[in-house]
Amino acid sequence: MHPNLLLERLSAIENQLRSLYAARYPDGTGPTGVVSEGSPPPLDPDDGDAINASGEVDRLVHVVTEFGLSSLERDLLVAALMSEMSQVCGETYQRLSGMGSTRPTVWLLLELFGISSAEGAARGLLRRGAPLLDAGLLEYENPEAAYPHRCLRVPERVVDFLIQDDPPPQSDHIPLRAVRGLALDEEPEATEELLTELRDDPTGSVYLSDGTEGLALPAACAALNHLNRTPLLLDPDNLPISSESLPDRVIREARLLHGGIIVPVFTEPDSETAATLRPLLHRLARAPIPLVVYGATAWDPETWNMTPTAMLDLAGVASCPAASRSVDYARRQAALAEQPFPPTEAQRIIRTDAGHTLEKLARRIRPEVTRVDLEVPDAVRDRLDMLIFRIRHRQEVLSSWRLRRGGGRGWGVAALFAGESGTGKTMAAEAIAHELETELFIISLPTLVSKYIGETEKNLESIFTAAESINGVLLFDEADSLFSKRSEVSDSKDKHANMQSSYLLQRLESFNGLAILTTNLRANMDSAFTRRFNEIIEFESPTAEVRARLWRTFLGEEVCENCDTDHLAAKFDLAGGSIRASVETAAFTAAAAKRPMSTHDLLRGIEVEYRKQGRLCDQFQATL
Repeated sequence: MHPNLLLERLSAIENQLRSLYAARYPDGTGPTGVVSEGSPPPLDPDDGDAINASGEVDRLVHVVTEFGLSSLERDLLVAALMSEMSQVCGETYQRLSGMGSTRPTVWLLLELFGISSAEGAARGLLRRGAPLLDAGLLEYENPEAAYPHRCLRVPERVVDFLIQDDPPPQSDHIPLRAVRGLALDEEPEATEELLTELRDDPTGSVYLSDGTEGLALPAACAALNHLNRTPLLLDPDNLPISSESLPDRVIREARLLHGGIIVPVFTEPDSETAATLRPLLHRLARAPIPLVVYGATAWDPETWNMTPTAMLDLAGVASCPAASRSVDYARRQAALAEQPFPPTEAQRIIRTDAGHTLEKLARRIRPEVTRVDLEVPDAVRDRLDMLIFRIRHRQEVLSSWRLRRGGGRGWGVAALFAGESGTGKTMAAEAIAHELETELFIISLPTLVSKYIGETEKNLESIFTAAESINGVLLFDEADSLFSKRSEVSDSKDKHANMQSSYLLQRLESFNGLAILTTNLRANMDSAFTRRFNEIIEFESPTAEVRARLWRTFLGEEVCENCDTDHLAAKFDLAGGSIRASVETAAFTAAAAKRPMSTHDLLRGIEVEYRKQGRLCDQFQATL
């Protein structure tokens, strides 16, 4: 076990410097403190174990091993370090070189070990491309000077590392932070697969497509820990706008700390951050360190100017880039602060972000209607139950039973509700959302469609991805506005409309949730579209018996005792929505008169509905 290799080599090389000075100035003149006697250090001592006497990893041994330094290169580094640690050594170098700098020149360091400048150049010592300069362990102070007269300095970060004077985590040396631990009950399932990739290629690069649960960061940290690598998180939010030296400094830091670099990529490709990340990723992918990059979208090699050696998908069946970005940011902050990040917090962030996205384009309904409240024929009820079964048992049927759909189709369900306005289509969708314990989002397709090319598709993608992340039920109203029977393309408008309908159909097939489309005019729907739905449910005008139940449902048993609901159901052919509107009108009329509701009030409400629909009202005169 080595006591401390750095101290040993500093002592030996200082003696060598004394000897060189004594040979140059035999009369003993020169800087105070320089003793003109000593013996040359051995050039090839045994570096010993990587563990020093205090039980810590000997940092000089680590640097030699990590950067592949020879014994001579190691001693050249230590010799250059002496001027950073000792004023006397610095003044000695200044006197011996005749330069204005207290740092040693190339020829002086080489002469210290009995090597001429010509021999050093021939052997590639202290030149650009040599390990010491290529890795950033040494730098030229005056790179414009001739090779022998270039002064060499050890970068401040390397000095701090070697003398174990590490900067605090919040210092701005480079935007890398060690992730000491993540508070997880267990490692993510993806850890083993990622670990296999990194073991097969220890200096490779892996891209993880992250899902809304944000498992990429914990998986990357766990895999690197298994490899005895320090997980180093690169903070994309604190990158300098432009810095040519940034890639070199990041790579050097990772190698000093025996780390693997983790880079979250959630930024837009045309942003300033992306402009800095692009060359950085290009260099990191070629560095002799493991690299794990993750983000919420598919990897684009052209955009990022690098191709990972492996790609893994952690997104599962639900992915929302906005929610993934928010969850990852919160998880990163918690990890760096060594704070827990429970799954409930991830779910809260997901629901908040996805909800904000959907509310910009849809109307949110928190379901209050239940299946019990529905007054529909048994045949319709059976098909509605099947929609619920399809969602609840999809894992079993599509995965366990291996009835995979193929063709890029998702795990979701698409249904078409057809019927006149007021026949209960929206109410049925609300009851399904209530049964699935989720929310209903109603989207009006005519208002969503944009005249600008690509804008409609962008809006639809935002809706689908946000709904997938929270398992929300989507209700697209007036679907015939996009799925009407197609005609020949006669102009750019027809072509644009066909592109929009094709995109919606494609996205419905890849959707992983429940999407319901409604139409009042099924006859106008193209059969090429309707055959793609898992269920098509016809909502017909209710029979007299169903109408009677609807009247009683909306009025309540107490009011029904004062009203002849059977007579109203038999005489007036109204859909459920119109019956509810009639009851509401009657209720306000009775409340204004400060009396109980009566059949007469209901007839007035029915008359209002008839007039709204443009239907004849002559029969009301005799009835009223």
